[in-house]
Amino acid sequence: MILMKTYRLILFHFIILLTGCGVFSTKPVTKPPTNQVDPLVRLNADIDKLLQNPIFTIASIGIKVVSVESGDVLYAKNVEKLHHPASTTKLFTAATALAKLGPNYRFITSLYADTTTDTQTIDNLYLKGKGNPILQTEDLEKLCDSLILTGVKTIRGDIVVDETFFDTVREGPGWMWDDRPFQMSALSIRNLLPDKNAENRAIACGHFLKTKLTQEGVAVKGNVVSGKVPSDAESVAGHLSPPLSHIVKSMNKPSDNWIAEMLFKTIGAEVKGEPGTWQKGREAIGEFLDEITDGQNTYRFVDGSGLSRYNLLNTELLTKLLVYMYNNFELMPEFTASLPIAGIDGTLRNRMQGLYAEKVLRAKTGTLSGVSALAGYTRTADGKVIAFGILISHYVGSAATARGIQDGIGDILTRFSLERYAEQPLAF
Repeated sequence: MILMKTYRLILFHFIILLTGCGVFSTKPVTKPPTNQVDPLVRLNADIDKLLQNPIFTIASIGIKVVSVESGDVLYAKNVEKLHHPASTTKLFTAATALAKLGPNYRFITSLYADTTTDTQTIDNLYLKGKGNPILQTEDLEKLCDSLILTGVKTIRGDIVVDETFFDTVREGPGWMWDDRPFQMSALSIRNLLPDKNAENRAIACGHFLKTKLTQEGVAVKGNVVSGKVPSDAESVAGHLSPPLSHIVKSMNKPSDNWIAEMLFKTIGAEVKGEPGTWQKGREAIGEFLDEITDGQNTYRFVDGSGLSRYNLLNTELLTKLLVYMYNNFELMPEFTASLPIAGIDGTLRNRMQGLYAEKVLRAKTGTLSGVSALAGYTRTADGKVIAFGILISHYVGSAATARGIQDGIGDILTRFSLERYAEQPLAF
């Protein structure tokens, strides 16, 4: 009996001990919160909220957002719908130029002379252009100085300008009438326009060179005429442009149409053979796109700047290009460095100031009447790089609303994080 009581007492204390440790506690177990939002769901919801803007009762939009590392699609809307790309066309011109010509490609402008045994007198002097889009009058002056250093005193023939590196079609397909002052030529100086004595830009360059030589004491007996450098002519001076990497930056940062069109025809000449034409330029870009994608793309390019409304593409192709270029080690630095930085420079200088995207997002803008585009890269809050394309078209009035939507999307993407995003409550 005593042993039985002792056993029961020990058992009682053992149960009390276990209960105190919580082994048999009936307290409800706290479950993890169930109201956390999947970060991608939150991202899509935030972008969708921006797209509730009344502008889209009439306007069209296409958006695609992709991780450049994994290729995962973070957001997509109307990715196959075609839009006028406006100046986002320059992304394709820049990418093809860097890939096919190389970042160190340089444009040369040369002086040639007919073969002669007299070092002080030459027959014809030839000035040949090969599409340098940033040629300046100072560069022609340096060519003149180089010629004078050879001892030439008299040119008894003509100054022959050679623009045969391009064809002589001066205006791009589908350009508006007020774009015609471009008057493209392989030998051009942008601020040196033809006058009554010069029917094209090449002739204008020739007249400038003749005036400079005359001022420096060289007698020029002949006229300025168009022609081609003979195969037996001797090279007497040359001017090299800065490398293509520099020129692409000068194109994309301010969205320079002139540089884009000169590059477009140069690509055609170098890839498909002289003379460079708009047709050859678009063929070269098409071949490049077939190389870097599966070839199943719907688009139309007719020029290099995006001035033409014949150009059509979608955000699917935009992001394919951006992902490829970012993952191409040889081309990525020059390509990304050419893009405007939000709130800092180029066409994004005054945009996204004070937002998370400021100083982070890099993108190419595009604007035509009723068209607004933005395409490029940003880095998320957790350090991931994403590529995006946003094409908005068919609206009436100012582009301010469309740009505001693009800036808002850029800011959402820059704030995005797989970890932190879910911790924040939905704002709507």
